[in-house]
Amino acid sequence: MPKLLMKKTSFKDKIWGGPEDSGPKGGVTQSLLSRWLCCRERFRLRVVEGLAPVDAFNHRIEYGQLWHTCEEAHAKQVPWNPPLALYVKQLCQRYPLQQEQIVGWYDVCRTQFPLYVQYWSKHSDVKDRTPLLQEQVFHVPYKLPSGRTVYLRGKFDSVDLIGKGKNAAIYLQENKSKGDIDEQQLKRQLGFDLQTFMYLIALSIFHASDNKCKIPVDTRYKIAGIRYNVVRRPLSGGKGSIRKHQPTKSNPAGETDAEFYARLAEVIMEDPGYFFMRWKVEVSQQDIERFKHEFFDNALEELCNWWHWVDSPEGRKNPFADPIHYRLPYGVYNPLLEGGSTEVDEFLSSKSELGLTRNNQLFRELA
Repeated sequence: MPKLLMKKTSFKDKIWGGPEDSGPKGGVTQSLLSRWLCCRERFRLRVVEGLAPVDAFNHRIEYGQLWHTCEEAHAKQVPWNPPLALYVKQLCQRYPLQQEQIVGWYDVCRTQFPLYVQYWSKHSDVKDRTPLLQEQVFHVPYKLPSGRTVYLRGKFDSVDLIGKGKNAAIYLQENKSKGDIDEQQLKRQLGFDLQTFMYLIALSIFHASDNKCKIPVDTRYKIAGIRYNVVRRPLSGGKGSIRKHQPTKSNPAGETDAEFYARLAEVIMEDPGYFFMRWKVEVSQQDIERFKHEFFDNALEELCNWWHWVDSPEGRKNPFADPIHYRLPYGVYNPLLEGGSTEVDEFLSSKSELGLTRNNQLFRELA
């Protein structure tokens, strides 16, 4: 069987213009930066060669998209079911062999979302909330200490004015759906989280700009932090992982779809706090400056240097000729990616040495 030859990208038909490109193919998203941090060679294959896995339906990702569709409509105070149904129709066209699975998650979403709206409807953050932006795409310039300008790109889930009078402040809301939620781990990570802080930096630029996207509120309102809104995805382990009752002698027809989703709704409402969680995290300008100084600026400077190399004629021929480029091997242990933390993480955030010890021996196991 002959091999299929994949056409390589050229300088003329670049997929990515790089972090300093202000055009539609340029700029840095949180996802791109994350991929580059994980493995530079795999990232190069994606943004230079255009190689990516074949597209396939992923219920974890798409349930989040279903939820975002509902959130956007609800924030605009329009019915959420029509845009949800339209998105599901598009998914079925895109993944025709997985239509049954897609419709199943659609039924879960339209069962869970009205319960979520009901649960939060009387919360003070909702009653004293003035929506400013929903699903707003941003593409803003960010100047690095070296004088370079990179372009930050993404989409704000929601930006709201919360509170009344002098106590009102602007909060960025991030909506997440997860199968498993570790509350303590999430709270800890939000103090130095890539997407949270990158989006707050972009929001501050967006807010201060004089273009048509300026947030339409009095400039005395400051950006105070983030509301992290997490929804636990049912049927993903733990409470809510129910199964449809099979036919029995007493009930030969078994459980209908309507009966199953009504039972799922009952399970959710028995303990709504398990499925719907939200934290309002205050973030100071000092916190943001620390994120810039300890990570963001240096990482973006290095990303620019890396891109100048791999996008050059020499770099395209042999990217490994410069030590700035490498492939991450298997077997690397990074507890941060698993949400792990020790007293060292506490020291990084508070400078407290409680629980730490100083020693001058690294290779004890080799002695």
